[in-house]
Amino acid sequence: MREPATAGIAPALLDLSVAPPGPGAPRRVLDGLVDSTSRLLGLPAGAALIDDAGAVHGVTAAAPDGLRDALAAGFGQGPGGDCARSGRPIHCDDLSTVRPRWLSFVAKASAAGVSGAWALPVRRDGDMFGALVLLGPSGTTRPDLGTAGSLAEAAAIAVRHARSLRLAEDETEHLRVALRSRVVIEQAKGALALHAGVGVDAAFDALRGHARRRGSPLAEIARGVVDGDLDPGAVLPPRERRAASGG
Repeated sequence: MREPATAGIAPALLDLSVAPPGPGAPRRVLDGLVDSTSRLLGLPAGAALIDDAGAVHGVTAAAPDGLRDALAAGFGQGPGGDCARSGRPIHCDDLSTVRPRWLSFVAKASAAGVSGAWALPVRRDGDMFGALVLLGPSGTTRPDLGTAGSLAEAAAIAVRHARSLRLAEDETEHLRVALRSRVVIEQAKGALALHAGVGVDAAFDALRGHARRRGSPLAEIARGVVDGDLDPGAVLPPRERRAASGG
């Protein structure tokens, strides 16, 4: 007798919640989702992400080779794609009734001996991340969609957390870059002010004017002055240039 799916759900939920962060975290979460779902429910499973433009991508599957094509098709014109784009679960116990709707998917699924398909959104609150699809071989009754839904929601939480971490890391890096640029600009202002005997405001105006004339980022011009790759005299306007040379 098969162990109830709910018996192993707690470890699976824990595994999904502690997915390691990083650029590939969403894909790793989906891998864990389909592996856990397929193992607990004993059915082929697949999942994919959806981007802000509504494109479904990153399909991953826990299924024999013969069913992977059917799962991939299911995220195009099929239950997975429709679910990911609409955010609504799709339950189809008999694929023969929806053949005209998903012609390619139903053809591939039927050829692989699949008669039913069920899609659940990978969603948390108002955030939609993708969909989970289960395939049922001929004679399969509707699976435990409550367990599948819990796993899909846990995956959504993990994906959202991973994306939040990535956004925070990106923002932190932008702040670091801005701070480094600010430091270099201040150093260049001081060097120009000392070289020309002018105030730091005039030195900054000279830096900014040279950057505009060259069409270059201000920080790049400042870095050239600080590193000695750019002659301060070339940055100064003619009047300050003559004063700095004693003319």
